[in-house]
Amino acid sequence: MFGHFYNESLRKLTVGFGTLFDEVYVVRSNSDGTENNKLQVPITYSSKEKFIRRLQEQSGISDSTKVEITLPRMSFELGSIDYDPTRHLNKINTRVRRIDGQNPYTSYQEVPYNVSFSLYLYSRSMDDNLQMIEQIVPYFAPEFIVTLKLNNIEQTLDVPIVLSNVAIQEQYDGNFLDRRVIASSLNFVCKTRLYSPINQNTVIIGSDINFAELFGDGTTGDTAATAGASGDITNYTERGFGYD
Repeated sequence: MFGHFYNESLRKLTVGFGTLFDEVYVVRSNSDGTENNKLQVPITYSSKEKFIRRLQEQSGISDSTKVEITLPRMSFELGSIDYDPTRHLNKINTRVRRIDGQNPYTSYQEVPYNVSFSLYLYSRSMDDNLQMIEQIVPYFAPEFIVTLKLNNIEQTLDVPIVLSNVAIQEQYDGNFLDRRVIASSLNFVCKTRLYSPINQNTVIIGSDINFAELFGDGTTGDTAATAGASGDITNYTERGFGYD
C-alpha cells in the first residue's frame, strides 16, 4: 500500500522557519548612547536542554584548551505535527498542473497539518534577550505569512506562522561559579500542507472509437473513427449506411 516517496515538505518548512530569524542583531552601547558593538545572533537547530548543557560544559579540541560558547545565540526545534480537520477538503479530489512542453503532474488532495516549532533565545544579560524578543514579536500579529516553493503541484504556498506564547526564564540556581543564562522560549504553529505522491502522467495523443447506429428498418451501420489529441475526428469511414 505504502510506496516510498519524499516531497521534502517538512524539510522545506523547517529551513524556511529558521531562515526567518537569521538577521537578528544585538547592539552594545556606550554610556553616552552611541553604538559600541553590533553582533549578529547565530541560530542553529537544537533542543533547549541540549543547548543549555553545551553552554554549561566547556569544550575544546584538547584537555588543556577549553572554550565556552559565546552568547547571545538562538536555537530552534520541530515539535508536534497535528492534523487540522477544519481546513481539510475532499480527499479524493485530484490536483493537476500542466507545464508547457512537459507531461502534466497529478496528485490527490493535500492534507492540512499544524506543525509546531519552538525558538529559544540565550543571553547573559536581560537587555540582550529583550532586544532579540523585540525584533521578532512585532511581526507576528499574531501571524506572519511565509511563501514557500514546495513541489511541482504547489509551486508557491502561503504558510501562516502563528506566535502562540513567549516565556522568559533565568537560570539562577547553583553556586556563584555557575554561568548565568537567560533563556526565552517562543512557540509557533505553522499551518501547512502535506502532499501525497506526485506523478507525472503521459499525454493521450490518440484514441480509437467504434460505435453503431440502429436504423428504422432494423439494420445497423457501423462507423469507425480515430480521434486525435485535439478532439478532431480523422480517418472517418462509413460502412453499411447505403450511401452510394
